[in-house]
Amino acid sequence: MRFIKPISLTSQSFILDIRTPEEYQCEVLGLPHVYKQLDELDPVSFMQENNLSHDRIINILCTSGNRASQAAEMFEKAGFDNVAVIIGGIIEAEYEGLRIIKH
Repeated sequence: MRFIKPISLTSQSFILDIRTPEEYQCEVLGLPHVYKQLDELDPVSFMQENNLSHDRIINILCTSGNRASQAAEMFEKAGFDNVAVIIGGIIEAEYEGLRIIKH
């Protein structure tokens, strides 16, 4: 499993936000991203729906990193090793100075 610091993300990064709807409604990362709840995530379908190849890194975001790790494990069990957990989640992203949009 790979890990990436939030500060390493760019507008070119593929970011998957898997936080709860309540968390997502409060604040979002100010970079392009796709939202999908963890309990609705099917890695194979997700890859197909988003036209993602095995060489495109999927950076997974949650609040602190725990659910992102669970999602990464789901992708790996489905045969996709092109995932990275965003260390510290949106909390660390805000701490590192990334733009967070609060609602």
